[in-house]
Amino acid sequence: MRRIIPFLVGLLLCASSAFAGQEFHKDAASPTQQDTQALVNAVQELIEDYYVDEVDQQALLDGALKGMLEVLDPHSTYLRPHTLSLLRDNNRGHYYGYGLEVSVDEGEIRVVSPMANSSAEYAGVQPGDVLLKVDELEADPDDLDPMIAYIKQASLDDRPVHLTLRRDSEPELLVLRLLPSEVEVVSSESHRLPGNIGYLRITSFNQRTASEIRLAAHQLSQAPLDGLVLDLRNNPGGLLDAAVQVADMFLSEGVIVTTHGRFFDANSQYSASRFTLFRDLPVVVIINEGSASAAEILAGALQDQGRALLVGERSFGKGTVQSLIPLLSGGGAIKLTTARYATPNGTFIDQQGIDPDVAVEAKEDGDILSNNNPLLSLQDDPQLLAAYDLLVPKSAQLGRP
Repeated sequence: MRRIIPFLVGLLLCASSAFAGQEFHKDAASPTQQDTQALVNAVQELIEDYYVDEVDQQALLDGALKGMLEVLDPHSTYLRPHTLSLLRDNNRGHYYGYGLEVSVDEGEIRVVSPMANSSAEYAGVQPGDVLLKVDELEADPDDLDPMIAYIKQASLDDRPVHLTLRRDSEPELLVLRLLPSEVEVVSSESHRLPGNIGYLRITSFNQRTASEIRLAAHQLSQAPLDGLVLDLRNNPGGLLDAAVQVADMFLSEGVIVTTHGRFFDANSQYSASRFTLFRDLPVVVIINEGSASAAEILAGALQDQGRALLVGERSFGKGTVQSLIPLLSGGGAIKLTTARYATPNGTFIDQQGIDPDVAVEAKEDGDILSNNNPLLSLQDDPQLLAAYDLLVPKSAQLGRP
């Protein structure tokens, strides 16, 4: 399965006779915290004494923390300081860097899109390019941390990086030089379609998303508007609060989402206020298997409250909430799953997804990159066409592209 990474991106056990008499096994009862700590210390000592090479203690600690969290679920993890910094930059909606968004897809690191007005865009990076190297550092799709750290440090040093890319249309590898600059992470775009229909696409949810949608609503309202297509395809999610704020723009009452966890503060109910930007405007939401987390919160709220029809394919099914908890030592943080969320009807969608009201498959050759091209023709996008058809009477569609 592909993984979206915004950049603001087995061990064979052998027992030798030397350790044959050592036992660390405990029967039946779960180990106590003291047992766990003793076992970790024992393993660390064995590694330090017998491992073939000198051991990097920081790397060992990072790996232990990462493994401890990732055994819980796919979304809990340990964030090293540089990764934490990138995540915070992305959530803020702006950062100083190179403006590259990538996806790990079938063993390759592919460019999803260069950020608008970024160094990556000006240098000529294109969606679909395969990233092979950053300067002399090989790009490893199985371990992005070294590359993330390298790029982050390069931006802090205010120095250029050289990307080695493979592009299907070019016979030779490309080497592009990028300079760091201020990058705005634009999380939405809007257009007008024929027949007084608005088109609003949200690609992620960060701290700036709500203000972007308010501006888009103002711009779209400058001319008559009879309906709105809300495109959430390939939106991996983002901030819970941002999704709630956007849902509130469409709803004037009722529950938006509830969260449920083991500790008190993890249990919350988010409800709509009376103020709404899109009151009574017919809305159709497009979702697909790349619509996840905060995107599913928005889609589920509008569907359960009868505010919008959903078109497309079943969503991803990430119905959990992660909390970012800074660590006092080391400068990193843990991203820990602390709650599950339910849509207004009380449906927990984790690992289930949300089914659209009208199922429409994407084009066979469509992929995660296909939504990044400018909107050229309704006929090229069967899901968008289906959403449009639900909003516009057939008699009014004669002029559509």
